[in-house]
Amino acid sequence: MGEGWNWTQPVTASISISSYLSAHLSKNSTKFYRIKGLIELEIRSPKQNLVELPSIELRHEGIHFPRDGSILALVEPKHIAPDIRQLPALVPPALENVTAQMIAGQLKDGLSNFEKQARAGTLQLSNAEDPPTQCSFIFYGHMRPVLASRRIISAYEHEMQSPSGIPLPNLTKPTFNGVLISEECGIALEFDTVQGTSDRMFNRRMFTYCAIASAIYYMLLQLSLQVSDQWRTTTNLLRGSRAVMATWLIADIYTAVAHLMAAVMTTETRYALLFPGVLAAILVATDVRLITYLNSVQLLLHPPNPTPTPPAAPTAALQTQNQPTSTPAASHLVRNVPVSSPRTIKLSLSKQEIQAFSIKLINFLYANDFRAWGSTVALLSFFSFAFLGVPVYGVWFLIIASTWLGQITRNIFQRSRRVLRHDTVILSSIFRLFMPMYLFACPDNLLNIEPVAWIPIIPIWVLLQTAILIGQDYFGPTWFIPDIWNKEDPYDYHPDLVRTDEESIESRLGDCSICMEPISADQSDLGVERGRLLQLWWKQAAKKRRVYAMAPCGHNFHTKCLEQWMEIKTICPQCRGLLPPI
Repeated sequence: MGEGWNWTQPVTASISISSYLSAHLSKNSTKFYRIKGLIELEIRSPKQNLVELPSIELRHEGIHFPRDGSILALVEPKHIAPDIRQLPALVPPALENVTAQMIAGQLKDGLSNFEKQARAGTLQLSNAEDPPTQCSFIFYGHMRPVLASRRIISAYEHEMQSPSGIPLPNLTKPTFNGVLISEECGIALEFDTVQGTSDRMFNRRMFTYCAIASAIYYMLLQLSLQVSDQWRTTTNLLRGSRAVMATWLIADIYTAVAHLMAAVMTTETRYALLFPGVLAAILVATDVRLITYLNSVQLLLHPPNPTPTPPAAPTAALQTQNQPTSTPAASHLVRNVPVSSPRTIKLSLSKQEIQAFSIKLINFLYANDFRAWGSTVALLSFFSFAFLGVPVYGVWFLIIASTWLGQITRNIFQRSRRVLRHDTVILSSIFRLFMPMYLFACPDNLLNIEPVAWIPIIPIWVLLQTAILIGQDYFGPTWFIPDIWNKEDPYDYHPDLVRTDEESIESRLGDCSICMEPISADQSDLGVERGRLLQLWWKQAAKKRRVYAMAPCGHNFHTKCLEQWMEIKTICPQCRGLLPPI
């Protein structure tokens, strides 16, 4: 028996049946079909839709009588061929002789093929592992007739012989019920209202899926080329995140391999599956080219690290202990100089020590944008797995869906924004949701995966990332971080202008050296409207965005002109001094 299996629980079964007319039947004999195929039994968790135990794969061979819809089959574990010599004992007495003649002819053909393979040295012996069960079964089934009028059936037959494209009414899906019995193991499984899909209908669904998937991957390929075009400058390449391209590359490799392997394993839909497979493979090549170029440029032209500088040598640190230092320098040394002497472990830690340890741990996990991306994804995955009931494979799709999180953390550490166009971000988010939503939300998918309860987490997570990333372009890179955690204020390019004498101050700030047009001193806000609660909680959201922009070096420009300039270079157009992110 299946060790560890609880046969009293509801079992999910998938049955594949292929029928053919035996060549050993005489023309005057009763018409019936030989059938064969596979039966897979699974016990799934009702909460997570997970397979709790290894599935049992069975192999069946039998006979189907189309006149009354009955099905009789011998069932064995997958690595064991059913003994078809026992089939005549299952059929009605009037058909025993006809069935025995057919089986005898089939056994002769099988024996001759076996001898040919043995002589040619191409005989393959099965070395499968021990299956979960050794039980032999007999399957008794009955296929229910499809209720349709003679006119509809005639229309279907005419359309199949001479296709014209006219719309036809939908027929009910073929269903059957049956029972799987093992006398030696004392097991009886009842199949109630099993719905089936014909090969023709399955191929039609496959062609429809391939057409939609090909269109999706073509659009993703165009969006990938748009990203390459938007990251053509050195400044934008330094702002781009390698985590974005890494997640895209992993997802595209998975889809390309899956479609190409499915195309190799099938015959009728092989060329249809090749279209999305080849497009996904081209997308993989585009991702590899872009991530390689991105990585080489960032390693070659790595900007100054925004984190504090490394501490001095221990000897130099000891020499500075007796020298007077200011408060900021002292805090800098306390934060960066490591403790060289061993410390005694206390049984109880004070609140300040716990807080200091937490700050050190957070600083280590979020030392750079890649660590911040990995730490956030790890925490989100653990929370989803432990508290939201997301299974392991769901966590994998959740990690792949964390695409924009890498760019969000990159913007925070580089104090940058406007790395990608909004239409590219939104369309990429929508199209890359196709695969997980089709597999785990569509009830009629090709893999027969039932919809799961945790699937809304993925689109909600992608929508949240998209909103934060677009919000960084309007409110700043750290707009969503509360002020209690965001201690560092970015440089303000739009300070208030104080007029001591209304008559002595002009209403213009000179000419912009980028567009050579005069700069207005108008202090009205050009940004979007912010709510009062948002302004009280986030200082960055309360800052105004004016028509003029004053650089740290004192030169004035139009805000839009300076933003376009800094997409190419991050130096002042006049004095060539370094400019902080705007």
